[in-house]
Amino acid sequence: MRISRLTIENFRSIKALDLDLNETTVLIGPNNAGKTAILDAIRIVLTRRWGQRGTGFTEYDVHLADENADPKAPPGVSIEIRVEEQAAGEWPDALQQDLDEIAQTDPTTGKTFIILRASCAWNEAEGNFEPSWVFLNAGRAPLVGGSARRMNLERFWQYLPVFYLGALRDVDDEFSPRSQFWGRLLKAMEIPSALEAKVQRVLDLLNRKLLQADPRLGQIAGTLSGATRVAARDRDGGADLRLVPLKSWDLLSKAEIILRNEPDWPWLPLQRHGQGMQSLSVIFLFQAFVEHLLTELYEADSAPVLALEEPETHLHPQAARTLWTHIQALPGQKIITTHSPYFVQHVPFRDLRLVRLTENGTEVCSLPPSFFARIPHVAALDAVVAAGGGTMEYDRAAELLTVHGKLEQAPYRGLLTCYGTHADRAVIHGVLRDLHDRALLYISDDELRSLETFARRIRGEIFFARRWFIVEGQAEYLLVHAMARELGYDLDEHGVAVIDAQNNGNPAIFAALARALSIPWLAVFDGDGAGQGYSDSIAARDFAPAFVTARCRTHAADDIEAQMIADGLEAELRAALTQAGVAAAAAADAAALLDLMRHHKTGYAAALVDMMRGNAALAARMPQAFRDSIADLRGLT
Repeated sequence: MRISRLTIENFRSIKALDLDLNETTVLIGPNNAGKTAILDAIRIVLTRRWGQRGTGFTEYDVHLADENADPKAPPGVSIEIRVEEQAAGEWPDALQQDLDEIAQTDPTTGKTFIILRASCAWNEAEGNFEPSWVFLNAGRAPLVGGSARRMNLERFWQYLPVFYLGALRDVDDEFSPRSQFWGRLLKAMEIPSALEAKVQRVLDLLNRKLLQADPRLGQIAGTLSGATRVAARDRDGGADLRLVPLKSWDLLSKAEIILRNEPDWPWLPLQRHGQGMQSLSVIFLFQAFVEHLLTELYEADSAPVLALEEPETHLHPQAARTLWTHIQALPGQKIITTHSPYFVQHVPFRDLRLVRLTENGTEVCSLPPSFFARIPHVAALDAVVAAGGGTMEYDRAAELLTVHGKLEQAPYRGLLTCYGTHADRAVIHGVLRDLHDRALLYISDDELRSLETFARRIRGEIFFARRWFIVEGQAEYLLVHAMARELGYDLDEHGVAVIDAQNNGNPAIFAALARALSIPWLAVFDGDGAGQGYSDSIAARDFAPAFVTARCRTHAADDIEAQMIADGLEAELRAALTQAGVAAAAAADAAALLDLMRHHKTGYAAALVDMMRGNAALAARMPQAFRDSIADLRGLT
């Protein structure tokens, strides 16, 4: 079992959110954007956190549109999860029988699913926020009868237990006898009775020998016996000194993890190692708990859900990059938050969710393989879906149309025609237009694979940026960073990622990626045929011509080298090439100088960056297309 979709309404920073979840889903975005709210919503719907009066939920958990909003006003909070099979018949018979009253089968796909909604609203009569849980049918209406909720809620949670690990993972708490993982693992340990008796005899003998080692220890015990004579005069009490655990359980409860980093180094308790090692150990403790105790405490077919905040905490970059492989391999479904560009480098694009806080509350962007919309069924719809050749599916019970990939014009027009005379034509056409527009954001698996290959170096950085500046190569990358700094708009400081597209894939893919993730962008290309080709390839991705004209600039000259010579920078360029070790630059004619620059791009660019440092006048003489773009980036939305 795993959660395929999470729907949240009016919860904290979230006004309305419909989020699809994978086996592993990674939430990235600024602080206070709503990532933790998403994790908490999952915890709430899968636990009794709201189950007791006066605990777990307050008026601050209700989404407030402004400071004057009343948290007690309807409709309150709603959190809904859809749990479903990945393939028809995946869930075992025992699970389906246990959850028979709440499990339903999609007639189109044959997959079994369960929908659970947790709600919380102000109850005027009771004078408090009152939570409730209810299972829903395919149409998202409550299942008939109260028995489904009463009999299956706890059972359902047994099959889908949720565990939370916060960013501040304290090993003193997590490896204590009272912890959710370590304590339960220790208590589950079974020691054969014969061995337990032997251990007890050894402990008693060891204690006596230690007491005999120094007479003062026995004298101390005798002195402390006075307490029993005062508290219980009519009874023969006594006090003894215990230098080792009293019982075998006490011995287990004192168990601790010891580590060493090298074979010849000393063993040290986990608490004496660095914070990074301590944080990692707690994550792997969860794995040990699931592997050894989950089915014993829950059900044989239980599937854990792990809500994990910032697994990269205290780790150096290489370890953060490596960590993804281990996190992905953890049992069950994982929903993770991270602020690490290094951790993100190896996360598949479709597993990423970019979370940001807008005027409309928390919003999430992603790169889904399919898009859906809710529209009523009409007879003509079946033929349009069938003609799609598998690119479309329609679930009658849920009234859900799913489009895999881009919605081409022919099927889109067919869908519009289906509802040409429908009573709700205007509303349905609006829903279909929205579906069509969202499907334009589709990026194919092949394109994402190319980005996996070329863009791994920068992918962590660009997903955390507020804006993108797309240029052609490494020379432009170096120059625009230096120019912007001297012109008073440091790109790093203002969250602008510079993407040298030629070295990382294709400018058109980055433009499409930016659109799908709602990241504003600008681009500057050479003025030759290749540069114009980049602009044309972006326009071919269904961008409006006016938009492409506004976002894509080109140099007047064929390339950046020719442009800088045309801008009167020949002397500086000769000096930069000479500084880069190209001695021939000093005496070269104009044509030869241009050729030398094109063959030593990063060399002259690095030297020119040094010359530009602290020299705003030189930065102000650099190519106009770059300077205009840097100025426009300041207010780009």
